Amino acid sequence: MPIRILDATVVNLIAAGEVLERPASAVKEMIENSLDAGATRVSVEIEDGGRRLIRVTDDGAGMGPEDLALAFVPHATSKLEKAEDLSAIHSFGFRGEALASIAEVARARVVSRVRGSELAHEAEAECGKGAPVKPSAAPEGTTVEVWDLFGNIPARRKFLKTSPVEAAHVGDVVTRFALARPDVRFELRSDGVPVATLPPVKDISERVGHYFGRDLRQALVPVEAEARGLKLTGYAARPTFTSHNTRLQFTWVNGRYVRDKVLFRAITEAFSDLVMVRRAPAVFLFLEIEPKDIDVNVHPAKIEIRFLNSSRIHDFVRDEIRRRLMAGGVPPAFVPKDAWGSFVNQTPEQRVADREQSLNEFFARPADQPVFFTPPPGKAAMPEPRDIPPGVVDPTPPFRPLTAEGRAVQIHDAYILEEIPGGFNVIDQHALHERVLYFRIRERVLSHDVARQRLLVPAIVRDTGREKVIAAARPLLDRLGFEVEEFGPGALAIHAAPDWIGSKDPAGVVRDILADFDQPDPGRAADDALDHFIATCACKAAIKAGDRLAPEEIRALLNERGRVEHSQTCPHGRPVTLRVTLDELEKHFGRK
Repeated sequence: MPIRILDATVVNLIAAGEVLERPASAVKEMIENSLDAGATRVSVEIEDGGRRLIRVTDDGAGMGPEDLALAFVPHATSKLEKAEDLSAIHSFGFRGEALASIAEVARARVVSRVRGSELAHEAEAECGKGAPVKPSAAPEGTTVEVWDLFGNIPARRKFLKTSPVEAAHVGDVVTRFALARPDVRFELRSDGVPVATLPPVKDISERVGHYFGRDLRQALVPVEAEARGLKLTGYAARPTFTSHNTRLQFTWVNGRYVRDKVLFRAITEAFSDLVMVRRAPAVFLFLEIEPKDIDVNVHPAKIEIRFLNSSRIHDFVRDEIRRRLMAGGVPPAFVPKDAWGSFVNQTPEQRVADREQSLNEFFARPADQPVFFTPPPGKAAMPEPRDIPPGVVDPTPPFRPLTAEGRAVQIHDAYILEEIPGGFNVIDQHALHERVLYFRIRERVLSHDVARQRLLVPAIVRDTGREKVIAAARPLLDRLGFEVEEFGPGALAIHAAPDWIGSKDPAGVVRDILADFDQPDPGRAADDALDHFIATCACKAAIKAGDRLAPEEIRALLNERGRVEHSQTCPHGRPVTLRVTLDELEKHFGRK
């Protein structure tokens, strides 16, 4: 076929397809225009998930009739004038594609009144064709209305998800802006029902508490640093509060919400040895950088950016998050060397050099630095038997035999040391209990034999803006043994919990289950993911590192090990047991 110039309508439709993926994309572009206009109040209304109607109203600066006449013209913008301006972008929108793209695939109307003006004006457009500007009546600010989105592109419209799913995506967009701009009032209505009303607040932490609950807000650690033209502010949650996915990781660069691999890698490395495998920390971070050092024009929706010096950004974000976590009292994990092979493979000269270095470091230490040592083996290594008066519980349970094979004792309130013929096992108490609970819960759930215990006071779980997700999760919660009911928009009241949960917080378990429903289709079949959710419940209810166990509890846990399948790993794949043989010990200590 010969080369030809595309018709302007086709060009505009292609551009609209890049900018507008779904109704949430249009809402994003319209809110960005409102904030660029200096709005302090933004109201979003949708019908049928945004298919039938999208209406965004603000109290911004407004537009006069001259500007309205160009509002639907492609690449018409007030935020860019010459090529040099591309290296100094300070606004959200700058390419002039948003309203033009919307008007190409829907029927749109803009009603606007400039601040201080007595008269408003409106402009309409449909399928790329605009109508003359005419006088209207409206308060100061701008209202953009969009009807029948993708009505003239059936191929695109049929790929939209159900109304609840599209409405949830719109809610996510509003959430991102509400978190980024706590000084602005946001309102969201869906099919005439108020979903969120967020008055202005002083700090993002208040918005975090509204959307994700008090527990996350209380776990936030402030992050604030500035160096070499970079400024990082916001919050990182303590490692005790994590999620199964990255839904609670929010990052903004110069006020623009982005999903950038450099920032996410920095966050992952900052928490690398502080959170469990396959758990994601929660962060709400704002990075400010010179506009000339980033390129925001690499993605049609501007959700991805490119840094001029990505390694510097990565190290700065990682180190500052880590520093704040350490300052907040989170100890770093010890990363051991290759203990079993290093000593054996060393030459005598290397061993002497290592010992000399250790001696030099010891005598060079500060005078006030405490010295820790390991007691020598033999009688002095174990405490002498003590006479405990009748009725007094021994605070340090003795090292006693638990099985026919040998003895077992808890160390560091996290691991069980078990003596076996020819060596010993180091058992992760949480991983083993998690496997035992998984087997027990799954057996009861599949047989529909889950006993429940009533709560004296209902536990409340809030997840504003995801009402449809909560509704989809209720059958699964009931099957797992929870008794819940709606408690207003985006909230659940837990009246009863399954007996296997013990003394654990039922709200925490339910919150993790709801987080796993963060999928394009929250109404997916629960049976397909039942094992995954049972594993989530088992992990949440299992004993944790730091829980001190009585000898009877250690004995019961080890006895249960033989009754479950796949006790070598927890349901998430982490190993349960590390076996150390006497042969390895003798090699390590130079006996062989």
